[in-house]
Amino acid sequence: MTKSNFHQSIKCDQQFGKLYMKKAPQVMSGIPFAALLTLAGSVSAAPTFWSGAAGDTLWSSGGNWSPAGAPGITANVIFTNDAVALDAFTVNNIVDLDFSAPSINALGYMNTNGFHYTQVTGELRVLSSSTAEVATTADDGNPYVFFVGGNQWQDDKDAIVYTTITGNSLIVSNGNANFGVTQIGAVSGAHRATLNLSELNTFVCVVSNVLVGHNFTQPDHAWRPTGEFYLARSNSITARNVIVADVYQNAGAACYIHLGAINTINANEIRIGMHKTVGFIDIAPGVLNPSVTFRNAAGTGRQLAWKLGDEFDPDGTNYLFGFFTSNQARGTADLTGASVDALVDRVVLGRGQIQVDPTNRTGDGNGTLIFGGGVIDVNDIEMGIQVPGPFIGGSVGHGILTVNNDFGVGPALLIVRSNIVMAVQQAGAPAPDAIGSTGDITVNDGSSIAVAGDITSGGPGGGTATITLNNGGTLDMQPAGDATPGNVSINILNIADGIITNYATLSVTNINLLLGSTVFTVYPGQTIAPAGINKIGPLSVSGSLSLLGTTLMDIDKNGATLSSDAITATAPVELGGTLKVSLPGAHTDLVPGDKFTLFAAVPGGTSLTLVLPPPGAGLAWVNNIFFDGSIEVIPCGCGEPTTPPALTVTASPASATVSWPLSYVSFVLRSQTNVLGTNWTLVPGVMNNSFTIPFQPGNTSVYFHLIQQNQ
Repeated sequence: MTKSNFHQSIKCDQQFGKLYMKKAPQVMSGIPFAALLTLAGSVSAAPTFWSGAAGDTLWSSGGNWSPAGAPGITANVIFTNDAVALDAFTVNNIVDLDFSAPSINALGYMNTNGFHYTQVTGELRVLSSSTAEVATTADDGNPYVFFVGGNQWQDDKDAIVYTTITGNSLIVSNGNANFGVTQIGAVSGAHRATLNLSELNTFVCVVSNVLVGHNFTQPDHAWRPTGEFYLARSNSITARNVIVADVYQNAGAACYIHLGAINTINANEIRIGMHKTVGFIDIAPGVLNPSVTFRNAAGTGRQLAWKLGDEFDPDGTNYLFGFFTSNQARGTADLTGASVDALVDRVVLGRGQIQVDPTNRTGDGNGTLIFGGGVIDVNDIEMGIQVPGPFIGGSVGHGILTVNNDFGVGPALLIVRSNIVMAVQQAGAPAPDAIGSTGDITVNDGSSIAVAGDITSGGPGGGTATITLNNGGTLDMQPAGDATPGNVSINILNIADGIITNYATLSVTNINLLLGSTVFTVYPGQTIAPAGINKIGPLSVSGSLSLLGTTLMDIDKNGATLSSDAITATAPVELGGTLKVSLPGAHTDLVPGDKFTLFAAVPGGTSLTLVLPPPGAGLAWVNNIFFDGSIEVIPCGCGEPTTPPALTVTASPASATVSWPLSYVSFVLRSQTNVLGTNWTLVPGVMNNSFTIPFQPGNTSVYFHLIQQNQ
């Protein structure tokens, strides 16, 4: 982009402002930082362009700039297509020690071909304080104090903006403007903006937002924002939001932030791969012993949220056309190799979009978090979530959480102060996503997840939640300081020499024992519920099962159809402790011959406390569990008869006695005198289903009514 083209782009932006509604609901300008660097000039200036005409590459040489003269404290410095380098390895401009300005207002690298390579001898400060003191303003209304990208949708689909800054120190500060790395284009292609600070010693950034691969212009003109940002060796970033990849409609290629050796990120929210985009935060290749600290924008406490692969947008109905997408959102934070110190309120991994009309939107949210060293301390985690309507479509969620033990920094620890919610699926979703939401947790090699609340999963439409524990990987449901053990409700539990401990109730449909794990034991004080409490379903165990605690199983009868939980295993099952069978909810009455097979193979064991539900009047259970794995209803001649009772009245000259058979234990006697009506009262003094009433002058008649107590 030439200088004349730059001026034209400003004019075009102004024209677009008349035609397009500019709205950036995803970010907010302005941030209340306690201390912003304020050496900037108080007024904005016209852009100062690098021309390189002096031929010595020095910022202090006035001949390298247009208009002539080295930039001053009020300069908005812009690099365009003039005097670019032919490759990414050739220094073409140097912030030399003779460059006397203590700071500049703004800095933009807006070439659309070639390369710019800035070498900072000492310290380069980009300091300003308003939305006017900026390098550029994007079509979505976002101002940028520092920007890498052409900022024109007319740019070639393969336009590359590549900037390298090396040397000692770069400081950028403007609490009312953003730091951005984004190249846009009307047509899908290889276009990309890249900022490479990997050979810079120190980077300090205090801005409103850090936006990489971001453009939220409405209506979208196929902006396809794409960006990549390599951080310096040591980095301190303070912002409201750090966003990697977000767009209103048409997405670009994958976007990245590559972390350096030392990273402090003070931001209220981290968003990666939002809506229909693909984004990554990871460690730059070749970085040794990295560390990363996450705190809120004030630097004092928990970040509000991490949102990775999140299609959901609460403002969707407020957009120009409403938000919708049929493409995937993919957000990944891969912190492999780093020692992590993070305080976060809520983590969202993979969430589908809200359906505001009956059109089926199939764009899923896919979120992945991987780390192997240090501690991530979070209050709540949601992963693999399909949100409720008003309409239910095919947009589901897929969440992946992996805790590793990386060399030199592991084992890692994830602390969850409250709950993990996994694989939530709404009822009524169309194919192929009718049961599509998934959540997958993997803990490897001695690392741990400690949950002070519960792990829940599913929803009215199901979903598939899986936990895998490998080689000493531990899931602890009652960490230190937690007063009560937590519950775990998932579909699949894979244990390959891993550990699940301190849970209260484990609701699960599949337990797979792998590698050296051969027996899954439910210990005294622990409870297992096949498929879930008050939910009919199977428990399939690959391996052996030892039930020494409490086993909760459900049965049901609907018409003539019998159903029950059922436990199957590929190896022996030992049944001890307590087996409690429930018949929850509305059901058809049981009759003799109703048989429920609870164990596919006869379990072993000699010490079992069996608790069965009442079978009904005149019925009993026969326990065949250690014979064929079943329980069966039989007649017993016990309990209340199934036919209604009848009152018997015997009289003497002075009284009458009313009675009914002793086998009817649930009935009570009511009475009223003289006139039959609705004024019934309970008869006091009934003993052994019998009551004697003396005759009283004036009472011409007495009426008695026998009724069951639950009526």
